[in-house]
Amino acid sequence: MNTTRREFALWTLSGAALLTIGPMGVGPARAASSTFEAAKASKKIIVGIANEKPYGYVESDGKPTGAIVEVIRAALAPYGINDIAAEIVDFNALIPGLNASRFGIIGAGMYVKPARCAAIAFSNPLTRSGGAFLAKKGNPTGVHSLKEVAAKKSVKLGTQIGTSQVQETKDAGISDDQIVLFSKDSEALAGLQAGRVDVIYFPDLEANALLATANDPSLERVVPFEQILGPDGKQAWNYQALGLRKADTDLIEAINTQLASLLASGKLLEILAPFGYSKNELPPADVTAAQLCQTS
Repeated sequence: MNTTRREFALWTLSGAALLTIGPMGVGPARAASSTFEAAKASKKIIVGIANEKPYGYVESDGKPTGAIVEVIRAALAPYGINDIAAEIVDFNALIPGLNASRFGIIGAGMYVKPARCAAIAFSNPLTRSGGAFLAKKGNPTGVHSLKEVAAKKSVKLGTQIGTSQVQETKDAGISDDQIVLFSKDSEALAGLQAGRVDVIYFPDLEANALLATANDPSLERVVPFEQILGPDGKQAWNYQALGLRKADTDLIEAINTQLASLLASGKLLEILAPFGYSKNELPPADVTAAQLCQTS
């Protein structure tokens, strides 16, 4: 082709405009192409995880798995999206990473909370969860609720930075000097083992997974445990959902359609059960992200 330098430069710039960088990587894309359309075309999507069991983590063979990741896999398979890749970041970097297009979905068991709803969108809930304490054998401080920790000023409680548990501890009246924040749940567990804290506070299933992983006879789950109460005075549940960019309305709609089908068919429980979930952790069919963003 006989092309002048100026024509070649214009052609190169024009061609460069056809390239985009997004959660699928660098490649040709239409200006109006959504995350969902791009994923269907490439049959791949990247999921942001915090590498924490049982929600989303990477096996020794490099395969992403976990309760939330496997639900994503099942929800996207009907659309031909079968390649689920993982981007591992700290939990408190998941929302910034999503909005920076490092990945297309947050698959880390994130709770739906109004403050988060201001930054990102959520699918309808996948699960519901209560809280739990882990302590040294015999629970030396004798605390069975956040209220009791608040009342015993000498008790140190550990949890993970960036999680809903942090706000829950503050709402319960626990002072800042009683709270020790860790970057990861595994670091909180190590802090408990080392005596830096008296109890650690996590969602019940995450606490069970930590206990199983530690396989440490000097630790135990605190029972009974008094759940936090909602404004209505009843036991409050936290609902976990997938985090998505607000602009990705077609992806949100597609996922919600499949989540409803998985829940109604019983398939959702089949997917979650190997990770320690039971029927008790399934959300009611009529609970939506829109409701939770307003009231949770």
